[in-house]
Amino acid sequence: MRRSDRQLNEESALKIIDESQYATLSCIDENGQIFSIPISIVRDGMSIFIHGAKTGSKARLYKDGKSVELVAVSQNRVPTPSYEFCESIKDSASELGGKVFTTEYLSAIAKTKAYEVTQNSQKIKALELLCKKYTPNYMDYFDTAALGLLNKMNIYELKIEHLSAKAKIIK
Repeated sequence: MRRSDRQLNEESALKIIDESQYATLSCIDENGQIFSIPISIVRDGMSIFIHGAKTGSKARLYKDGKSVELVAVSQNRVPTPSYEFCESIKDSASELGGKVFTTEYLSAIAKTKAYEVTQNSQKIKALELLCKKYTPNYMDYFDTAALGLLNKMNIYELKIEHLSAKAKIIK
């Protein structure tokens, strides 16, 4: 990591993953091309779970220990300093660049290995975690939806092998 002053610990990386609304997954496909996709994620321990259709790129690629890199961002904000503050630093390019023309963020990168989940009990557990994260107000209807759709989707487990995270927060 080039900016070691922005490096965060593993616990912070996991929190960023948990708080992100989506992540981008990337891997190399069978033709040597980069395949990237934004997707809803949920974490349990050192595993990240996603779902997808029975056919398509995820179904072809996310199995058998395929290397998949995940990028998650839990905060991304352009600062909005006051006019007075900008006036106070107007002659300093580095201050303007670092405090006005910049972005605050929290981001994490997980290097993972992807596996298709094949046992129904594990699939249901992963789906329940996903639904509790994204649709917690509708869990009364989860069993009907999960059991009715379970055989129409795949669930993938991305086992985390390495984590890194960094942040830029303006003080």
